[in-house]
Amino acid sequence: MNTNLRNRLTWRLRVMMAERNISSATELQRQLHDSGYEITSSQLTRTIKERPERISTDLLDHLLEILDCDISDLLRKDPTLSNGNLVSAEDQNLHRKVQNKKPRVRREVPKPDENLTGPKVTPFPMPKK
Repeated sequence: MNTNLRNRLTWRLRVMMAERNISSATELQRQLHDSGYEITSSQLTRTIKERPERISTDLLDHLLEILDCDISDLLRKDPTLSNGNLVSAEDQNLHRKVQNKKPRVRREVPKPDENLTGPKVTPFPMPKK
């Protein structure tokens, strides 16, 4: 398996709109306008169709409010190979296991005469009276 995995962000605005029964860019634009954000219809259509290279945090905030979702619902990380192909779920699990495997660490056992509190102490001999 090729281990050159990288994550690609997938823009899911169209999916979130469909789940919220928002069928068109015009309807979303109207809701954005009602919430106090102005955007042109061509800008909004581009934002819906493809993942924007840059997005205003103000627009993102209004979209999250209107769609009643989290940012992880709008942007999803999809693992891809370095050549751009999506990775199957089976390969993702295998890669996760390889990445999460911790190196084995051998513990050193203290020698019997050593102790965490120090060496064993013997009392001073008491003088006889």
